[in-house]
Amino acid sequence: MYEFTYAERIEYKQRQDSAYQAGVDAVTNLRAALALADLTLPSLSNDGPVAGHGFVRLGGCNAAFANRLAEVIAAGADSLRYQRKADRLEQPQVVAQQRAVHGVEVDGYRIVRTEAPAAVDPVAAFLRGLRGTTGLSARVDRRPTSTH
Repeated sequence: MYEFTYAERIEYKQRQDSAYQAGVDAVTNLRAALALADLTLPSLSNDGPVAGHGFVRLGGCNAAFANRLAEVIAAGADSLRYQRKADRLEQPQVVAQQRAVHGVEVDGYRIVRTEAPAAVDPVAAFLRGLRGTTGLSARVDRRPTSTH
């Protein structure tokens, strides 16, 4: 039977810790994205490292929830696809001219708008898709938060 050296045990523990943290981060990101669409998966959790990778347990949900989630994901994917296509078609000199950012303060929040995005922003694409699908707009709070 092969026994790990001390250095191998330390390296293995570091890989497991990294995988566990990756799962925690993925759960946090998915929970936040679902909240933007007013969706909650109560059983969403980190299931610990599996084969050196983070593993997220999504849990079960009813058919109505699954259909709504599929609708939101499809809308976000369509929006991303549309944005990527638009980015490929834009000419570099036009993009440089259209990056003007306009913002206003409303109730302590800064609302920022651009004439044309500088790069694909998956959160913005998701929100555009959500708005197009549901007719409701969502607010994103991008202030840093603690992951622990």
